[in-house]
Amino acid sequence: MEPIIKAIDVQYCTLQCPDLDIQEQFLIHFGMHTVEKTNEMLLMKGDGPQPFIEKVLKGEKKFISNAFLAASMQDLEKISKTDSFSDIEELSTPGGGFVTKGKDLDGFGVEIVFGIKELEKTAETIPTNEGRTVNRVNQMKRFVKGSYPRILRFAHCGLNAINPLESFKWYQQHLGLLATDKLFMGDPKEPQTPLFGIFSRLDKGMDPADHHTLFFLSAPFLSEGKPVMNHVSFEMFNIDDVFTGHEMLDSKKEEFNYFQEWGIGRHYQGSQLFDYWRNPFGQTHEHQTDGDMFDNTFPTRELNVQKDEIGLGNEPNESQWGPAISNTFGNAENG
Repeated sequence: MEPIIKAIDVQYCTLQCPDLDIQEQFLIHFGMHTVEKTNEMLLMKGDGPQPFIEKVLKGEKKFISNAFLAASMQDLEKISKTDSFSDIEELSTPGGGFVTKGKDLDGFGVEIVFGIKELEKTAETIPTNEGRTVNRVNQMKRFVKGSYPRILRFAHCGLNAINPLESFKWYQQHLGLLATDKLFMGDPKEPQTPLFGIFSRLDKGMDPADHHTLFFLSAPFLSEGKPVMNHVSFEMFNIDDVFTGHEMLDSKKEEFNYFQEWGIGRHYQGSQLFDYWRNPFGQTHEHQTDGDMFDNTFPTRELNVQKDEIGLGNEPNESQWGPAISNTFGNAENG
């Protein structure tokens, strides 16, 4: 069955936190800049083209919604006419644009947006020389010690779903997502092996898409059956920004009550260089860069999550290098 529309990107995430001042300070150390702040709402941006990448509402900690970008106004109108979504509203946030809102099977908010004007001024990167591929000549790579990391964009979100397969099917039907990797708690060929999660990507035809835009994980396995945010992820300009981000957050962790959840390492599924940190409320944010990209011809893989992809690891969910997954990753503390 053809999806109603095919989303082409994600735009921003919306979280709820009990103290906007604390979250603002965490996100500044994380690499963001304040765009707008009231008593009830905080908007933060990176150094890329998106006018804001995290929206924070004041209240009990929880995940509110993801915003997906429609390919056209016609697509926005099309999905707004379905039972799952609202009438189109005009956005009053920076960049303007239009939005229709709905909720998925677990009650997570889903916004579809179009017409948001991008920022023209973005950070510049210093080219990287890798192996004997020379991209930088007569130019030195320099970062000021203790500088803040630079975030390119809001990139993806992990959600602990009550039923990951059914949640994936809902997004597939409405937004055209494709399954990149299905993760099983054992041999995928055995019919009784439980499904642990699904990495899903956008269907952009022959244009490459990130390995995953939504990662559905099992709430019964991870968060006591409660559907909660697993993590929100932000793509950095390059590897240096992941490490400068780590150094910044590590230097502030005791004073501001930050906690490194997992990293630094390189994933198997997606291949990203990653570093996960929790804010003082326990909500996990990821720095990542250098991920895999696939067009819509790449087939779905079925993997045993209890061992690494080449069978040489000693622990479940190992990294290619770096630490294995923490025993608290994705727990109910994310809210």
